[in-house]
Amino acid sequence: MTIIATPKVYERFVEDHEIRLKEIIQKENVTFMILNDKGNAIGPSMTLTDVFTYIYFFNTDGVYDNKIIVSTEDSTRSWAKELYKYYKKQSTALDREI
Repeated sequence: MTIIATPKVYERFVEDHEIRLKEIIQKENVTFMILNDKGNAIGPSMTLTDVFTYIYFFNTDGVYDNKIIVSTEDSTRSWAKELYKYYKKQSTALDREI
């Protein structure tokens, strides 16, 4: 599982759930990444599996505004993988020993 968070979301995780966050990051099958934010970027929230895609978007104010993509289509999954790669390329993985 890969989690990509903005710096603000990461800071909130640390403030509210530091011990649990450390436990999650230390798991071998988890990669926690921080988006190299150049401002107040707000990426979508995504769940992408081998058979299912779920994406929801936020408006420019960072508020969830009911823009959702839910699909089992290969073409949607392919597009979502490209979107994921875009955000992953702009992110830095945390060291497992934070």
